[in-house]
Amino acid sequence: MGTHETAGGRPTRSTRRTFLTASAAATAATVAAPLAAATESVMPPGPGHPVRPQPPDRELTALLREIDRDRIEATVRRLAAFGTRHTLSDQNDPVRGIGAARDWIHAQLAGYAAASGGRMTVELQSYVQQPASRIPTATTITNVVATLRGDTTPDRVYVITGHYDSRATDVMDAVSDAPGADDDASGVALVLELARVLATRRCGSG
Repeated sequence: MGTHETAGGRPTRSTRRTFLTASAAATAATVAAPLAAATESVMPPGPGHPVRPQPPDRELTALLREIDRDRIEATVRRLAAFGTRHTLSDQNDPVRGIGAARDWIHAQLAGYAAASGGRMTVELQSYVQQPASRIPTATTITNVVATLRGDTTPDRVYVITGHYDSRATDVMDAVSDAPGADDDASGVALVLELARVLATRRCGSG
């Protein structure tokens, strides 16, 4: 998980991702079926074959059953409880601020790594951002990174990420509450849940 500040035109170290639930997928399929039929009736025949959605394989289905939505909600609430996770907030307070959130996320991932049989490692990647736009003083910015090695193609890389910092309406306000349940505690919660589930699984592909 990375922070989400932009400093001096520098790209942010974060990515937002959308996860589609099974119920949403079923709804989409229901709507798409009559639409596809209508399209086929008016479009002339052409080369190729109709594209059909690929059903999830047995391994993926089993993995999805292990996702715990209550745990995801609890993680969102815990991150929101740090009050603010503003990049300029206190990094040493054990209860409030981005430092407390950083340490909690690291501890969660370290716990999952301990159960991974050595396949998952966790590290803090820090650098000092010198004064720039939205960064009035030199500030340490830290990403929390967990790496899980695959079994068959360990050099193939998939990146799943969310930013754990948050902000109030005033982007420079590092003191007021900024619980950030959807900015981006929800994204971080999904990353943590996937890390938990995948840490103890040996998947068929890397």
